[in-house]
Amino acid sequence: MDMDEYLALAEVLSSRAFPAEDGTAVAGEGGPGFHLVPLAVSHGLRVADPALRVAGSERFHDELEVLAGKLTERWGEPYRVGLQTIRLRTAHEEIPEPWARLSLLVGDVRLWELPRQGRWAALGVADLDPDDEVRLLLLVTGTDPP
Repeated sequence: MDMDEYLALAEVLSSRAFPAEDGTAVAGEGGPGFHLVPLAVSHGLRVADPALRVAGSERFHDELEVLAGKLTERWGEPYRVGLQTIRLRTAHEEIPEPWARLSLLVGDVRLWELPRQGRWAALGVADLDPDDEVRLLLLVTGTDPP
């Protein structure tokens, strides 16, 4: 996908109905109250030399910054939110989905409140698991962040 396709998908997901149950959606995964979509996925970084993985992850972070700038033009200034505390809290308290799931994948996000739609949109790079590919993820949810 290119940047225009990312933006179009973000607009669609900001108003598309959420799936009734957890599962695979048309463009990613979803469940009651959320869409979680990989906009871009690396190929081969999960088995690559660690230095290559770091370089690949940096490219995804650069792409995130460009996309976040374009989304900011549409949705206003985002919050920058670290998810480490949410990830740590999952060990001893119930964190609502999709936030618990996202915190295991992504270190931090750009977070927009979309009040007209009654939703939140989060953009982050899933690079925490060295045994998985690096992904640029877009989350749209009706569940407030914890």
